Amino acid sequence: MIMRPDGNTEERHYRWVTGMDYHGYRLNWLECQETITKNKGSKEVEEAQCTFTHITDLPIGTSNIILTSRTGRLRWKIENEGFNTLKNGGYEMEHKYSRVNYQASKNYYQLMQMAYLINQLMVISIHFQVDYLKGKNHQTLKSLWQDLVAAMKWAELDEARLQRMKTEKIQFRYVT
Repeated sequence: MIMRPDGNTEERHYRWVTGMDYHGYRLNWLECQETITKNKGSKEVEEAQCTFTHITDLPIGTSNIILTSRTGRLRWKIENEGFNTLKNGGYEMEHKYSRVNYQASKNYYQLMQMAYLINQLMVISIHFQVDYLKGKNHQTLKSLWQDLVAAMKWAELDEARLQRMKTEKIQFRYVT
C-alpha cells in the first residue's frame, strides 16, 4: 500500500504468466490491478479500481514486474494521446483517403505521422517559443497551420533560393 500526498492510498496487485507460445513467439502476460482509496471525510471512503493488462516479449519476473507495468502504461498513454491528436487535432485521421488502395491509405498515414512529428519539433523549438508564443495576441496553432497550408498552395518556389538554403548550416535547439 502506498500513501499519496493527498491522503489517499494506492494498492497494486500483480499477476503474470511467462513463456506462452503464440504462433511460434514466446510471450509474457502481466496484469496490474490497482485500487485507489479516496478518503472523503471522517469515515467516508470511495474506492476506484482499474486493471492494466500487457503482453510483451521482454522477460518479466519479481525483479522487474512493477517497472514493466509502469512502462507499458506510459507507452499506452503516449500512443493514446498521439492518436487522439491525429483524430481531433486537425489532422483528420478518421477519414478514409482511399477506399480502393490500401497502399495509398498507408502512405497517407505515414505522411500524417511525419507532419505530426514536424509539428511537435516546431512547437518545442526555442525560436518558436521565443518569437511566436511569447508575443501578445498570437494566433492559435490551428490557424497558423491553416495559413501555412494556404501559403504552400499558392506560393511559387524559387529554386535558386532553395539551393542556397540547402547549403546553409543551421542548428535546432529545443526547450526541455
